[in-house]
Amino acid sequence: MARKIKVSASALNIRLHPHAPETYVAWLDAIYRKKLIAPVFGDRHGMISSLNRSRAEDGVLTGVITTFVKFDAAADWFNSDNLEEATVDDVSQINIPKNMHYNPAQFFFTFQARTHRFYFQTYSKGKTLTPLSAKNFMSYLSRNLDVLERFGEAQISVVQEKATLDKMFKIDRIKEISITILKPNTDIFDDDFEQNIEAHLAKTKSRQLTVTYKADANGSIDPDDDIKKISDVALHNGSVKVVGRDEKGAVTLNSENFPEEYHDRYDPDAQTERSAFDSLLPIIAPMAR
Repeated sequence: MARKIKVSASALNIRLHPHAPETYVAWLDAIYRKKLIAPVFGDRHGMISSLNRSRAEDGVLTGVITTFVKFDAAADWFNSDNLEEATVDDVSQINIPKNMHYNPAQFFFTFQARTHRFYFQTYSKGKTLTPLSAKNFMSYLSRNLDVLERFGEAQISVVQEKATLDKMFKIDRIKEISITILKPNTDIFDDDFEQNIEAHLAKTKSRQLTVTYKADANGSIDPDDDIKKISDVALHNGSVKVVGRDEKGAVTLNSENFPEEYHDRYDPDAQTERSAFDSLLPIIAPMAR
């Protein structure tokens, strides 16, 4: 038996209007067809390099995100022989085609349009794609002018670990709780909350709502059921930030730093990396036709 290899994943929640699964399928397909390249982290960029539509009627798209180092042709170069900045003559000898990119890494993804969850590998062959980097990458792709004009602005957030709230709300002294909810969102206070808040955000031309609780002087916030209910929704549709103090001093916690994660190990002689990734994900039923 071969040495088992790590496989891990996280998820993004992507929200578009209207919520129809076919809208999400068309949205990702449009991004792929345009061969868009977006920043990932530092000098690494990426693109959706493969998209499988064979299960599109069931609202499921699979594919690959490829990240790589994208050279900046206008950037300075360094000559390690003479320990000086490279001269114009030095640089003129460098000829890298614009379509060639260095040090690629590939990460599988599955987009479930019914739940608008975008599951992606966070580790592959020693390379990583963090949830926040994936969020920034997909957000950048979604802001392409042609994509924006056709589908409107996508609201994208990291799906966060539910147990995080228990940790955040157990701080000895909570001075402030800020809860950010992106539109569209699910019910929170009552059956009409979604419609009311979406109408309000649309009327005011806003894309998010932030509710902030501040403690009385020298006091501490006691999160009640309503605060916990809103916060629970924000783990999938925004974020929660808690500012306070514990026995070590000042504390600031943001739920986006605690993503929901899936981990396992697989035997490469018995299972492919794609199959191992797929086995991590929640299973959804096919759409009715």
